[in-house]
Amino acid sequence: MSEVVAAVSIREARESDAAALYDAWLAVRQHYAAVDGRIVPAAVSREEFGEGLSQRIARPEAATFVAVAGAHVVGFITGGIEPGQPDRLPAEHATIGHLFVDPSRRRQGIGAKLVRAVTEWARSHEGVGHFEMTVLDADDDAREFWAAIGFRPFIQRLWAPIDTGRNA
Repeated sequence: MSEVVAAVSIREARESDAAALYDAWLAVRQHYAAVDGRIVPAAVSREEFGEGLSQRIARPEAATFVAVAGAHVVGFITGGIEPGQPDRLPAEHATIGHLFVDPSRRRQGIGAKLVRAVTEWARSHEGVGHFEMTVLDADDDAREFWAAIGFRPFIQRLWAPIDTGRNA
């Protein structure tokens, strides 16, 4: 017997999405921490998250899109317009902060739809012609997803602890 899967639509996030987005955002952060122990999420309350979402929605240089199946948020993506390095053109680029698709809804094209939505949004900003973003090196699934939709390594971000002498 085949399961009927509800159609998924993509739309801009609303303040009323805060509760569902908070839970999905926590899942993303837990995933990051599980993939790499150097990731230590700071405590953010549901209320703080809701306030931050309201501020984000109001900013023209930021975007959050949600994937909705029926009445349920099953994924989200955040994007932004950021300044480039002062010695490199173009002056601004688009970035993707977080992408999440509910594990039960993965491999159904939802992530690609969310990326298309943020791409269309970024395309509407004058002078923005590319994305730059970070991906955890240890997150093989994420790197494979981004590569499959056309992202390529550009600048590698390195990490090393600082010996402050206080941790002895």
